[in-house]
Amino acid sequence: MTKLRGARKALLANPETSLDEQAANAITSGAVDPARLQALSAGEPVSLLTAKPVVGGTLYATAPHYRYPDLDVLPDFINQRWADQLRTAMDVAPSTSLVTSYETLTDAETARPIAVFTVRMRDRKALAKAVAASMRNTFHAQKGENDYTQSVLQQGVKEPLTLFVMRIVYEDGTEDTFLVAGDGNSRLVSMWLARTGGDIEAAISACISSVIGSTEQSGGRSRAEQAVARRRVAELTARTRKNLAASTLTEATRREGHTLAFPATVVVGARADGGEPLADLVAARDDLLANLHVHVTAWTPGAQNTQGMQRVYRHGLGEGLIAPDVHRVLSGTVGAQAMHELLGVPAHRLWSAAVHQHAVLAGPHADGLNRLIKQEFGMGKADRQRVSERLAPMALSAYRSQEGIEQPLRAFGNGGTITDRVWKQPWELTKGDDAFEVLDGVLGRALAGEAGAVAELTVLGGSAAILDGYITRDRGSKEGTDRDSRKAPFRATPVKLLDLLSQTSGGLRMLHSIACAHVAADPAVLPKLFHTQEREVDGVLVLDGEPVLDQAGEQVIIDYEWDLVHAADPAEAERTIAKNRAALKTGGGSQEREAEDVRQRRQLEQGIASASKAARALARMSQKRGKGVFGTFDGVQALRDQLKKLDEVLVAFGPADTSIIVIDEDEDEEGAE
Repeated sequence: MTKLRGARKALLANPETSLDEQAANAITSGAVDPARLQALSAGEPVSLLTAKPVVGGTLYATAPHYRYPDLDVLPDFINQRWADQLRTAMDVAPSTSLVTSYETLTDAETARPIAVFTVRMRDRKALAKAVAASMRNTFHAQKGENDYTQSVLQQGVKEPLTLFVMRIVYEDGTEDTFLVAGDGNSRLVSMWLARTGGDIEAAISACISSVIGSTEQSGGRSRAEQAVARRRVAELTARTRKNLAASTLTEATRREGHTLAFPATVVVGARADGGEPLADLVAARDDLLANLHVHVTAWTPGAQNTQGMQRVYRHGLGEGLIAPDVHRVLSGTVGAQAMHELLGVPAHRLWSAAVHQHAVLAGPHADGLNRLIKQEFGMGKADRQRVSERLAPMALSAYRSQEGIEQPLRAFGNGGTITDRVWKQPWELTKGDDAFEVLDGVLGRALAGEAGAVAELTVLGGSAAILDGYITRDRGSKEGTDRDSRKAPFRATPVKLLDLLSQTSGGLRMLHSIACAHVAADPAVLPKLFHTQEREVDGVLVLDGEPVLDQAGEQVIIDYEWDLVHAADPAEAERTIAKNRAALKTGGGSQEREAEDVRQRRQLEQGIASASKAARALARMSQKRGKGVFGTFDGVQALRDQLKKLDEVLVAFGPADTSIIVIDEDEDEEGAE
């Protein structure tokens, strides 16, 4: 303990460090050789800390030294490589464990930032859950290419890990301090895999038990718990040394020996270019890791874009391009009600998507943010396609828990809502307490010709339409000849479709109706169709902006993307449908009459395919209109009975699987006799 105190004292006395006592305790407690760490950390006669230049300042790290993985070291559980999957506080189903990002800790007494991350957690169970998710993601990513278990078993970990200090603040007010992996997260996880025999669940359990302790306990670890952990490490060390001296090297000894300790450098200081404490440790961390010898590139484009846009937002905040309150919403650290209190917009996550788009596309500093986007992503030109791809995972970040969110992300990345009226034109988000009153007001101003209101409704209604599947990305298989849930009467990118809708009264009313239905999230409130052209329908003249009525005089509901696209430009829709139907008729030649069994098989396949398609379409509709779209319970049960009988017919009369070998035990016995 004397050596530990000496190392801690030297670390705190070095003028290049910026730590508090808890951080220094965490750094020194897990060192294999505290005396060596003390020598490496001392500021006199010369500091041996390594300066690592980053954007805006310098990080200071210890020289490589060996540490015990069992003592205070956790995997990076807010890894940017899956940042696009982490639910934000704005989500209707926020995660109970994962948080949006690390933050820079500010010393309570001096109000100055120090070289420590801070993260808020509900309790130890939440922390353990986050660590478990991180280790699983690391293990399964890239089809196991980040699993270095065999290498660890052969020679241990040779390349030093880069560690950062992290302060966990629990809801009960207690705190705990750990070191978290920056570079080398895969190696740390592989050490636990090697220790436990290659099973990821066993590795997770061992890591949590050793480092976090009992998840049944509340708050930070007590001194007694930490003392127990140190005794376990001492016992493991003694046992390993004893077994290494034995005549036979066992598998268990090899696993423990190669996972007993690992080399690491620890970031202990952060200074800005002017010598003052560095205010943004998170941005410095990202910059440091991006320039280390290990190429830290996110695993998916979505994660890359999320990471990049987070950096754009942080730099925008630092340059005064984004207000602090807006940045809190953009970072996902506040919920819908807090967003309303901060910015005055309605307390619904649809406005979170709008805040992202306003900041990047039309805010007072949109040109500056476009400059940062080009710098961050290496763009020569920031066109709407490239910007929408980068913005998509952040603009829709409040909806990450939504089932099938991948489709809206693809649509938003295909230009999204970035019409000419939205991009680089002045418009603002209307403030108000009631979302429906705000939407009604925006519609009224848009119908009156106010350009800013048209842009605002395009963003709100367009985002809702993308999220609810009424607008999808343009693709070759999209164009069809019959109304269907996966087809459209003519091909159009989201931008082209929204541009058409925003130019007519009927289009604006449909965007308003879609937004209202999205906010209501009530099967009784559904988006409605409106006419967008003055034309004759069934002998009756209709005008732009009038509701589309069915034979019973009821306004028609928008069920599919087909409905919205057709209504946006009925004339173009009819021309394209006629052209495609004519092409189908002329494309088919005379065919020989097919055999009856072939015809029946074709009908069977088509019937099953149609039934499956209809069931899936109804399932999608049920998410907005309730389970009543399937009809009565008795009706559904009758359908299930028919499907069961069909399955029995196919099993009883269909061909047997010739790949199954049936062994006649009686024949084998007779042959043996």
